[in-house]
Amino acid sequence: MIISHNIVTYNILIFTTYAKGGGYQMGYIHLFGTNSKYLGYLGIIKDGTVLPQNIQHSNGILNLYFHESGLQNILDTLRNQSPISIEFNTSLNSGKLIIGNRWVSNKNLAA
Repeated sequence: MIISHNIVTYNILIFTTYAKGGGYQMGYIHLFGTNSKYLGYLGIIKDGTVLPQNIQHSNGILNLYFHESGLQNILDTLRNQSPISIEFNTSLNSGKLIIGNRWVSNKNLAA
C-alpha cells in the first residue's frame, strides 16, 4: 500500500553527538501536514553507516532515513520547492519526497 501526505511545514534538529543506535544519528527533520499534524521524521545518519529500516508505526507516523551527504539536497528541496509530499510504500518499506512528478528516495539519493 502507498501512503502519501502533503508536507506543510517542518523543523530541523541537528546535533553533534547522539549515543542512541551507536552514535550514528546526526539529526531529524520533523514533518508536519495540514492542521499541524505530525507526519514523522527524516532521520539523518552518518555517511558510511547502514541506514536503519524505514518504518510506519501503527499510529501512521513515518520514520525515513537518509545519509548525511543528502542533507543539503533535502534542505534545498524543502526550502525551494512547493508543493512537497512524502510517500511511503508499506510493502517495500521505501520512502520518497515528491515534488510534482519528481521524487527523491533514500535509496536513490547520492550517498
